[in-house]
Amino acid sequence: MKKLAAAALAAVTALALTGCSFQDVMLYLYGGDSFVKSDEPDYAQCDGGNGVTVVYDQNQWEQPVMAQDDTLSLTSGNQLSYTVVLLQKTDAYTDFLTQSGQELEETTGTVKYDFGFTVPDAAVEAVRYDCGSYQTIFAQIDYDCGETVYVTAAARTSDYEPILDLLQDVWPTGHAPENAHTADTTTNAVTEEDVSGGKSKSLA
Repeated sequence: MKKLAAAALAAVTALALTGCSFQDVMLYLYGGDSFVKSDEPDYAQCDGGNGVTVVYDQNQWEQPVMAQDDTLSLTSGNQLSYTVVLLQKTDAYTDFLTQSGQELEETTGTVKYDFGFTVPDAAVEAVRYDCGSYQTIFAQIDYDCGETVYVTAAARTSDYEPILDLLQDVWPTGHAPENAHTADTTTNAVTEEDVSGGKSKSLA
């Protein structure tokens, strides 16, 4: 079965197996320099190669990355407060929330909470896990157009509102809601190789 949260869950697994902090793993996966430029929003639209479109504030989020062929990734924050959001479309899940939560609970101590939020033109099912030094959110967003986007998000902060704000401007490509933010520019998702320059990252 395909794994939606391969990168995020790999990070969680690394916590249990190596004793690394969540911050260490996030820095390993994505780097950690602060890149917030301005409080004034500067919206850009990215159509991921996996059929997910996102409009994001370039002053708050880095350029989207195709973390895997089927997964669009966005990151925000700095070394002390880091957020990762993974977006995917797939028909491989029979129960995404249960499967993802089970995998998380098997690798780290968590407290599960009921969690509800709304997304334009969609029905949402979501759960939130308090993992101590970070929060994890899993969401299945079923859009009125008949397509589904699966969300895995991890934040090394108690403030997960930026994740919920971002998800208001996520949709299956070609099905933008009427009240979506208007993007000033369009961008392309880069690959992990583009981000790392073709070099393997190291915690050392």
